[in-house]
Amino acid sequence: MKRGNRYSINGRTLSRRAFIGGASASLVACATPRQSWSKTTADVIVVGAGLAGLHATWQLEKAGLKVMLLEGNNRTGGRLHTLDNLPGTPDAGGVQVGAAYKRFNAIADRLGVERYLPESGRGGYLYNIRGQNFQKDQWPSLPQNMLTDHEKETTPDALFFSYLRKLPALETTAAWMSPKITAKDISLASWLKAQGASDEAMRFMNANLNGRTLEEMSMLHMQRTLSMFTTARKTDPGPTKFIRGGSQRMTDAMASALNSDIILNAPVSAIVDEGDGMEVSLIDGRKFGARQVICTAPFSTVKNMKIEALMPPVLRNTIQQLPYTKASFVFLRATHAFWKEDGLPEYIWSDDPLIGRVFTLNSSPPLLKVWVNGPAAEALDKMDPQQAAAEMITRIEKVRPSAKGKLSYLNSFSWQKEPFARGIYHHIGTGLGAALARTVQHQGQRLHFAGEHMTQNWPGMEGALETAERAATRVLALV
Repeated sequence: MKRGNRYSINGRTLSRRAFIGGASASLVACATPRQSWSKTTADVIVVGAGLAGLHATWQLEKAGLKVMLLEGNNRTGGRLHTLDNLPGTPDAGGVQVGAAYKRFNAIADRLGVERYLPESGRGGYLYNIRGQNFQKDQWPSLPQNMLTDHEKETTPDALFFSYLRKLPALETTAAWMSPKITAKDISLASWLKAQGASDEAMRFMNANLNGRTLEEMSMLHMQRTLSMFTTARKTDPGPTKFIRGGSQRMTDAMASALNSDIILNAPVSAIVDEGDGMEVSLIDGRKFGARQVICTAPFSTVKNMKIEALMPPVLRNTIQQLPYTKASFVFLRATHAFWKEDGLPEYIWSDDPLIGRVFTLNSSPPLLKVWVNGPAAEALDKMDPQQAAAEMITRIEKVRPSAKGKLSYLNSFSWQKEPFARGIYHHIGTGLGAALARTVQHQGQRLHFAGEHMTQNWPGMEGALETAERAATRVLALV
């Protein structure tokens, strides 16, 4: 819907520049002959309109450069994605805003994006292990508790971080990139076993791991993650907030504030260094040229692009090998917030791979969000969504009898099925620590990379913004 010089999709309003596409974009590409594309289309092409791409575009635009932003999807936001088509508009990614996220909060303040403290509930988990339901204080004495004596007092969800307290702390967050640290890159499984973790404890830790398996995730990944979050808490220990209306309101506002052209439905097939500039080709045959390119797309999608540019082998290998966590969600609609009435903990934690973790969303209408990772997400993706949801509801009703007859299937969402994501976020795979450390420190000449996978010092959304500023600074030093 057009509103003057602004457009609205799913109730979100953006400037007209965010909707250049189809014939309009073809005209831009074809307006100049091939030999001058790299000199006339733009100073910089940014690939990917998530947090990193939008912020890099703003940085370059502010410096006076002509920027073109290409986005393969039909929306901006990347992995900040609010499901506006669902009642209650739940978020599929990028939910929590830390108080220490200085860049993120400064941008939100500048653009008037409201953050709020969520409604305080009882929280905590109702556990379901080997088909038996229990609460935290019941766990140590249950027959289902097959942990070793030194583990028995720890609940299944807490085992992972109880062991991670033994991880050698990094002197600084940036220390994860030092050869001395990356030389000790082993799997989390190997490290946990060396600390005395039992097979049963390992089973629980794998059950709802934010990764695929403990064998495939590097110990270095958790050292870096813990260091990042510890630094964030020390920087500003204030409360975690949420974005009013959903996380995508942030990237909507960032896109609307730009003057640069944002071309949607523009999946990139190739990035080629022509010697005097860069040529970016789209799958539909359109071509654009620029002096510099910043690619913010996840490596899980970049690895399918043809890239002909000067890059060290370690960077090319990292693009091909960097793992991304698989995560699938099922949203269930509730007749009312029954979890507020039954006196039980608010959430569910289960070793049942079809349930995983179940979170309550106190929205209007109230929803449940079933979250599964890794192999469980892969299995869920192969099931019929309606049948999977029906079985989920049956199992949730057994865990929480107050749910009986009050749940219905709303929708499913899989990050690995999203063609412009192929996973919810990256992690360091076993043996890839040194390669990723060298990758994030790489400085390109005409082709540059940004995105949360290129972070050096900050987690998540703040990390994406950190990399955007680093890439933009590098470009400005070269143009």
